[in-house]
Amino acid sequence: MSKKLFYKTIKVQDISENHKFEMFNVFRRYYDNVSEEQFKKDLMNKDAVFVLFDKKEKKVRGFSTIVELNCNSNRGFFSGDTIIEKEYWGQGTLGVAFLKYLFVEKLKNPFKPLYWFLISKGFKTYLLMANNFSNHYPRFEKETDSKHRDILNSFAKELYPNDFIEELGVISFKENIKDSLKDCVAPITEEMKIENPRINFFATKNKGWQKGDELCCIAEMTLTMPFKYQFKKIKKNLMKSLTKKEVKKAKEIVPAVEQTI
Repeated sequence: MSKKLFYKTIKVQDISENHKFEMFNVFRRYYDNVSEEQFKKDLMNKDAVFVLFDKKEKKVRGFSTIVELNCNSNRGFFSGDTIIEKEYWGQGTLGVAFLKYLFVEKLKNPFKPLYWFLISKGFKTYLLMANNFSNHYPRFEKETDSKHRDILNSFAKELYPNDFIEELGVISFKENIKDSLKDCVAPITEEMKIENPRINFFATKNKGWQKGDELCCIAEMTLTMPFKYQFKKIKKNLMKSLTKKEVKKAKEIVPAVEQTI
């Protein structure tokens, strides 16, 4: 892949006006109903931003915001607006940024549960969580238990008391026209839903994703997450270089190795 990304974690008060402008330009290319004034207002309510730059031109190609939450003695971090230009999808740079940030925060109080709370109007953000965090909700494999449902609800009510629909687990903005994904961005086809149960689950749980409804999710950060993530990357690269016979053998061994991490 010729187009490579790198990231910087920047406190919101340290973001330059030029970078804010570049971030908004990326944002409005992929979302409808956007306002630069509202974008900057939302941005200043966050703690930090993961800004993705291309290595060649050093231009902003994506970003995601994050802010700390403390609700009913549950500690978490909320990620808000997230977008990456299509040419750079699939690199995993943003995942590394999130993981490193959450891992450092987890080390500050290793024995207290730490959660990532995210809201997703697009399936790619949901998959970023579901594909990388073992303990995440909601999920297609099983119902959300009462403990994690209460934690998720407390975060959602803290941030969006007027727009959170608890019985659906979805935020649907009533009073203001909320930004929504453009029709050409991350569409969900019937074929995709058949091939990927997580995409099908997302589309079923958040029926209003196209008009800007957000599915509320939580994932638990653990001290072993960085090792699992790194092993997953190694496994993916290894599988590409193996013969069919070697792949079959590897699939017999890998699950046992994963259980030890």
